[in-house]
Amino acid sequence: MGDRAATPPIPGGLTGFVTPSVIAIPVAYFARATVLTRASFRVNDAPSGGTVTVELNTAADGSGSDIEATIADGENFATQTGSVAIAAGGYLYQRITAESGSAMSLSGEYEIESAIGATVFLTTLAHVKLDAKIAGTDADRDTVLTQLIQAVSKQIQTHTGRQFVSTATTGERITSDGSNLIQTHHYPIISIAALTLNGTALVEDTDFEITERDKMLGQIARISSDSPIGWLRGTRVVQITYTHGYAAIPDDVMWAATTMVVNRFHETLRSGKGWRGLSGSAVDPNASVTYDKELWKNEIVPLLAPYRSMVC
Repeated sequence: MGDRAATPPIPGGLTGFVTPSVIAIPVAYFARATVLTRASFRVNDAPSGGTVTVELNTAADGSGSDIEATIADGENFATQTGSVAIAAGGYLYQRITAESGSAMSLSGEYEIESAIGATVFLTTLAHVKLDAKIAGTDADRDTVLTQLIQAVSKQIQTHTGRQFVSTATTGERITSDGSNLIQTHHYPIISIAALTLNGTALVEDTDFEITERDKMLGQIARISSDSPIGWLRGTRVVQITYTHGYAAIPDDVMWAATTMVVNRFHETLRSGKGWRGLSGSAVDPNASVTYDKELWKNEIVPLLAPYRSMVC
């Protein structure tokens, strides 16, 4: 089993994402080549008298390779396996290609192999357009906004060294310095499926424990008879399979991503409106304006400080 991550949830009705044309929602950017192996989707309200078909596609227009799953009449869930190669620097998009049963509230997840470097988008086109007070649909403009979302999401993930969306990691190896605590590569920890020490399986709450605070920090304590002891010292002696990340992008991280996207988008425009990042303007509507180039350093970096990874 590879890594798993959530697809962007769609609350409410799904019809608007199919008609008048299919809307492609960015799911992730992949810095390294990877393979999509499984897609699962669910709706809160099952289709009645129809079906819902959803795909994960490597192209926004649906021309790429995809895994497609159809939720049947009266059902809430569908899953489909496959093997879709995603090239380094490639993207993955979610598309509802058919909806005929008034289903409501879509969510899902996907599974990938060799997904080191995957970047989950940290804001949405809808959030960006709401913040920027942009109404309506313009294909060229929305393409630019989507590209900026991709770039900003990658910048934030690289800066923090974190994967934010809930993901399952299999067989991660951890080096121990012999102290009572070991540090996982990703956190917060949601749950631990398996943990071995030099190949010997350990039992949670018997051989190791993890408090709520430990989960937030990605730390695991070694115990014996309910007392703390040191982990065996050695390189990559611990192997762990676990789920980590957040069920939803933290609000402050999404705000940071949205802010950066809107700022960068408006740097390309000329207007006297009071957009975020605007640091100077003139009475003349045709005069040039200037934008705050220190937004990243002055506002975003301090906001992201609590999310910087402690793992080198």
